This record gives sequence, structure tokens and C-alpha cells, in this order.
Amino acid sequence: MARTGGISGMAAAGRAGAALAGGSGPVLCEGGLTVVADARLDNRRALAATLGLSPDAGDSAVIAAAYRAWGEDAPAHLEGTFAFALWDAPRRLLLCARDLMGVRPLFYRRDGDALHFAQGADALAAATDRERTLRDEAIADFLYGRVLDAGSTWFAGVQRLPAGHSLTFADGALRLRHYARIAPAPFDPRSDAPAGLRGLLGAAVARRAEGPARVGALLSGGLDSSSIACLLRDQRRAAGGPPVPVFAMMFREPDRANERRHFDAVVATGGFEPHVLELDGYAPFADFERLLGATGGPTLSPNLAAMRHVCAAAAERAVDVLLDGHGGDEVVSHGYGLLDELAASGDWLALWREARGAADNYGRSRMVLARRVAARQQRLDARILARLLAPFDREAAPAAGRPPAHLLSRELVARSRIAERLRGFARPELAATEQGQHRAVLGDPLQPYAFEVHAAFYAHMGLEAHYPFWDRQVVEYCLGLPAKEKLSRGWSRLVLRRAMAGIVPDSVLRRRDKIDFSVHLARGMVHHHHERLDHLFGSASSPLAPYVDLARARSVYAGIVADPDAASGKAVQMIWRGAALGIWLEMGCGAAVSGATRLREVAA
Repeated sequence: MARTGGISGMAAAGRAGAALAGGSGPVLCEGGLTVVADARLDNRRALAATLGLSPDAGDSAVIAAAYRAWGEDAPAHLEGTFAFALWDAPRRLLLCARDLMGVRPLFYRRDGDALHFAQGADALAAATDRERTLRDEAIADFLYGRVLDAGSTWFAGVQRLPAGHSLTFADGALRLRHYARIAPAPFDPRSDAPAGLRGLLGAAVARRAEGPARVGALLSGGLDSSSIACLLRDQRRAAGGPPVPVFAMMFREPDRANERRHFDAVVATGGFEPHVLELDGYAPFADFERLLGATGGPTLSPNLAAMRHVCAAAAERAVDVLLDGHGGDEVVSHGYGLLDELAASGDWLALWREARGAADNYGRSRMVLARRVAARQQRLDARILARLLAPFDREAAPAAGRPPAHLLSRELVARSRIAERLRGFARPELAATEQGQHRAVLGDPLQPYAFEVHAAFYAHMGLEAHYPFWDRQVVEYCLGLPAKEKLSRGWSRLVLRRAMAGIVPDSVLRRRDKIDFSVHLARGMVHHHHERLDHLFGSASSPLAPYVDLARARSVYAGIVADPDAASGKAVQMIWRGAALGIWLEMGCGAAVSGATRLREVAA
């Protein structure tokens, strides 16, 4: 829903006058039903035909008809991305739902016998709690760099509706329901897996590019963004359409963070209108308060500070929608669960061969990866191998020799119970099979959280983003593939590389590296914001004092200052998160920047 404020509102149960209120999105009032929705239904036309509607019926009308046909089971019949609230006046029942992947966000807050909902958690906090009570658990999770709770937010009393869930509110009772789950598609071993993925991903791109909006694409030169951009380019060519506007942020040096040669290789194939922003020397915390206001608080996406420039360039060129390759790693899967399958069978030579792809991708030696996989097995030979390889793994060293894992103060560790919650969190690598690990990654609360952040960010920039990799058919197809289709002879994500042969340049298909932009974040913090960070981590009056071990933070930051180019990505991310939180706390947690949409009441 480009260039709008999303959906927000309030429904009351058990009162004489119930109301549903919408933000700037469309509101449908029809036959006792009121629907406010942020939706793009992939099966809209098919559902319209099934439900006896006009082929041109809008998404909200289809949602209303689906509710009349299937009641509270209606969300399970919807394909696509959506967040909606439906008020059934005769039954005095509110139904809210969020799509299976969680691409469209939805939050709610119970207030006596009323329920408030919005697409931003900060809007609900701002509307009812000017002091904004922050949760210790949320602060701890952010500083640690994880999302451990699928339902909670920064703010006490404000909940997120998890992906694939619906909510009903009637007679003062609130009920959550997991209406659908991601399921692997059946795989025929005789089929051509790359051709199958190519067809599904191409169809996903086409669906997300249809309509009157001007569509562009983000293009970094990585496999995911290149696949999306090239598929869209080929579709435009076949239809006789104009070149595809593509947008990229680039850094010229150091060379390890320069993707320009890959970007140029894609653009050289023709059919693109390229726009490149050189961002060497950018200041990540410049105008940061505005970004915090847009996203409702600090996020686990430090690159948004640089992406503002890219999105501004797209908006200036009248682009409405950007196709984003976000999530390609998670959806296709590197296939590293194959390593556990090989270890479980004792095929150590094959494991050594296949570990190459993971080692190249993440900059770890094959010995470290082999040790960690072996350490997860119960076999005697696996335990022996893990013990022999332990000296090569820095994180297996005694605690005194390890770098700090986080910056949390002891008091926050205790108050937030983070150690206990981490132990209870389902770690994907503990699944014994590739499909089990893949399913755990797709189900990680981090995935819908990222969409929430992106939704707020893109709306702030006046744009809408679509994510072809997160098409349900694409996701479930990839989940159903055997491990050998994803990882073979050290080549991870092999099915996508094969699917894009002849579409994406060979130099991109053969890439093993993954660019780490931490060096630019480190340089920017030290060169542009040193005084501010020195105060946040060095002053006893710092707002971070109740949450951060300031002595440890100063030590980590001093290492970055000494040589930003040599700083580890983990250290840079820890300091960035601490600084982002500190700036937000200095702002009063954004209380002065209200994210609440002015509610427009609709008669129920």
C-alpha cells in the first residue's frame, strides 16, 4: 500500500457503540461488515470467481466475501500478503489477521473492553502511554542481536500478531489462532528442480510487478537481487516495455566491500536504467532521530541508514514499488543441513568436501565448521573428531580467551532472563536434517520482525517494497527440495544458481563471497560520531548505564577506534546497537516523534 499510513483503529466489545477506525488506507463498509486492510492478494481473481464477485473486486471486498463464506477460517483461504481488521457488527466480533510469511505487520493492545490495533507498535504506545514503558526483555534481545519472542514488542502491553495468525475479539474475550503453517511442497525426484524454481520465481516477480505503479528493483550485484532484476528485465523485454530502473548503493573501497564489478556485469546485459549512489564516507547516525521516528525505535538493520539515500533516489524518479531480493538466503537455503545429515551417517569425507561452500560464504575454515557439526552428533567418532578439532575453533577456547559475546550489564541479564530464554529458543542448527533446519530458519521470529522494520522504513520513504522470494509457492517449493539440490560439491544454494543460468551473468552465479559492510559502519561511527559515542559509552550519566556494561563497551569501542578496517563485524554490530539504543533513550524513546496515525472513525 504505497504512500499511505497503513491501518490502525479500535474496536470495542460489550459497549453500546462499537467502532472500527482506519488510517489512510481504504475502508470497506458493506452489509454489517467493515474492513480495513493493507493487502495484495495473489489469488484475488480466483477467489472473486469462487465467491461470485466481479473479477475487478478489490482486496477488501474479497476479504469480506471470504469471511461471509468461511467465517473465522477466511484467512486460511487468502494467498498473498495482508494485514486486515474486520468488524462484524451483528455478531459484535473483530477479526484481525496477518499473512503466513508476516510480510504485512499488525500490532494490538488490549485496553479494558476495547482492542486497539495498528501497523506500528509505537503508534499504540504513543496513543495510550506517553511515558512508554519499555520492556527489559526487548532491550536485552536488541542488544544481544536476536528476536526471541514472536509476540512481544519494545513496549509493555503492546503485542505483535505473529505471522500466520489471526485474532478474534468478542464479548471481551481475545483469542489467537495459528491458522496456517509453512509446509514443504511434494518433490518428484524425476523433476527438474532448477526449472521448477525458475518458473515459480518468475511468476512471483510478475505478480509483484503488475498494475499501474512504476516498478523498479534494488540491485546490489548479489545473486538474490540480480535474479529478481534480471527476471523482471526479461519480462519487460518480452512485453516490449521500458528498461527496468535499478538502484544500488556502492562503496569503492576497501575492495572486500566493493560489489561494483558484479553490478556492472548485470547492467551490461542490457534492459536496465541504472542509478548508483557512491556512499563512501557516509555518516550512519546523521539525522538518525528521524529514522528512529520512522521505524518506531532502533532496529537490527543498520544498513537502513545508507538505504535512505537509495530510496530517496528511487522516489525522486517517481518509482512507487521496489522489488527487493531480501530473504533469498533464508527461502532458498544454503543447504548446510546436509552437513548434519552426512555427519549423522559418518560420511566425513563428503562432509569435508561440502563444507567448502559454507566456509567461503562465512569466512570460517572448514575445520571450524566440521568441528561444530561433529559436536552436535551423538556418534563416538563425531565426539572424537570434535575434540581433535577444538583447538582450531576460537569460540571453543576457554571463556577467558574469547571476545565478549554481548554488552549487556549483569543487572539486565538477570532482569531479562536472557540466558534462560536463549536456552529455550529453537536453534535451527540443532535440527538433524536440512529440512528441519530450513523450517526453523523460516519460522524464526526474526523474519516477520524484518518485514515490520522494512514496512515502516519504506512507508517513511514514500515507497512500497515487494519480496518475490517470499511468495508462498516459492517458499514451500524450496522447503520441499532435498538437501543435495541446495548444496553439492561445495556450491551452496545450488538450485538457484542453476535456475538462473543464462539469465544472470556467470560471474554472479559463481560468487561464493558475501559482502560485509561492517567496515563502512565502523569507519562512519569513528570518523563522524566519535564524540557522541565516546559520551554514550564513557559517561556515568549515559542513558545506557542501566542496560550496558559500559566498561566492556568502552573496551570494544576502543578496539574499533584503533583500526576500524580490522574490526570484527560482531564487535561493530554490538557497538552500533548500543549507540542506536542510547540515542533513542536520549530522545525519550521517541515519545516526541509520534508514530500514531490520526484515526478516522467509521460507523459500525
